[in-house]
Amino acid sequence: MGIEQYEADGRPDGRRVHGEETVLDFHQARMNTAKQSHSPIAWELSTEACAELFDEACAYHDRLMLLFRLKDWTRAGRDAAQVLRLLDTVRQHARCAEDRAQLEPWRPHLTRIHAVTRAMILLENRQFQEALLVARETPGILDAFAACTPEHSQLAGVLLASVRDFLVSKSACRPREESTFIRQDDFWIVRHHGDTAFLKCTRGLQCLALLLRSPGREFHVSELLASVPDVPPATSAKHTNGQQHENGDHLVIAGLPDGSPVLDAQAKAEYKRRLHELRQELEEAEQFNAPDRAAKAEEEINAIAQHLSSAIGLGGRDRKAGSEAERARCAVTKRIKQAIEKIADAIPVLGHHLMARIKTGYFCSYNPHPDRPVAWKFGTIALLIHVTI
Repeated sequence: MGIEQYEADGRPDGRRVHGEETVLDFHQARMNTAKQSHSPIAWELSTEACAELFDEACAYHDRLMLLFRLKDWTRAGRDAAQVLRLLDTVRQHARCAEDRAQLEPWRPHLTRIHAVTRAMILLENRQFQEALLVARETPGILDAFAACTPEHSQLAGVLLASVRDFLVSKSACRPREESTFIRQDDFWIVRHHGDTAFLKCTRGLQCLALLLRSPGREFHVSELLASVPDVPPATSAKHTNGQQHENGDHLVIAGLPDGSPVLDAQAKAEYKRRLHELRQELEEAEQFNAPDRAAKAEEEINAIAQHLSSAIGLGGRDRKAGSEAERARCAVTKRIKQAIEKIADAIPVLGHHLMARIKTGYFCSYNPHPDRPVAWKFGTIALLIHVTI
């Protein structure tokens, strides 16, 4: 299995960072300097700074697990307190909501471990009542003794049992951990940072899966509708007294004014911007002799040209229609947002990530942060079983 080596004290790898003992110390020093200068600009942690802090938190977490198993309660409690301080700093000062939520699933477990180490030290010093008070004040430790108090001989076992599941599950929240997005029959199985959600298949989840498979690529809403199986086309929306309503998993958008341009000014501007980007990418691909990349850019250019030809007539005049592009934009945006909300209910951290990184509109895309990409795995349920065994 190999050997893990840690310094017993200080930063687990023994390094100094930015002239300080830890990354957390470095950023707290920056924060103190900003406060002393009375700067009117609020001090914030960038995404890059949060990524560095997350890596440090993982190192302290790994050493904490080993120290706890070795019953070195003093050092284990010290490391738990260090990571909790790091979580507090990120939650208060991270610029991005996604970063503020990234390691929050650790908090209840680390709080309990920190309490258990304190209580175990008190027990070793024969301070039973003080240890019992710590256990009572920490949620989850005495759940099995709601109606009574554990005896002196039981308390140590109760304390250790309260954190056993966390120690065995290895539920470290790794920012670069592989995640899964897999469909099985009528359900999607989504796994992220050790949490799993089983979600009934919807068109929003299907659109979301397509975006996750192609990070950075922009899909026009009509392309998303065409690529998702058995999604009714936007032009088949039913009109019912000019209202918007839902019928099962079908979104019905009606009452939009006919006779308006197929593409409004915003859609045209987005098309123009995307075509400019694609032409630059095509030139660069041809310059560096990258035929696959060039073919992909040409394919998207042709798809956009086809959309434009159906929306713009002779002399550049707008074709009039029942606002198909707007209906498609509303349908796709609503469905993707509903899918993200369902995921957020089951896996809040992933919900924050998708809310921050999925862009909707006439063009939709998934744009993970380049410094902290999520390694998504797609495949069959058999592959998921193989990975989790």
